[in-house]
Amino acid sequence: MRREELLISVERLGREFVRRGMHGHALRLRLYYLALRRRLLTGGNKLEVHWSEELVVEWLKTLRLSPYRDVYPVRPAGAACARCKEEPGRHPSVRTDLVFPGGARMRCDRCGDSWVVDEV
Repeated sequence: MRREELLISVERLGREFVRRGMHGHALRLRLYYLALRRRLLTGGNKLEVHWSEELVVEWLKTLRLSPYRDVYPVRPAGAACARCKEEPGRHPSVRTDLVFPGGARMRCDRCGDSWVVDEV
């Protein structure tokens, strides 16, 4: 569907949502409409947004930005968990929680401690 036709269809659908009292649907459709108007959609006119205050704060911690700069310690790549001591016959289990340009956030499977590997 051409963009102009899609805009008209979204407007029509939004009015119908409101008429039927589907205000939550109308609110999410408004966000889609704004992204469509501003040409912010990906291929297939898709919009995937799952942001929250909690996610913003987690990214601030992970990227070590104020006021959360010191929440996650920085450790070198391949480092074991600093909280869990290596025990004979036990292998540390560290997983990559998140990868981003310039680094990663790691998590210990044993104790849940997290840290950042900064490759910048």
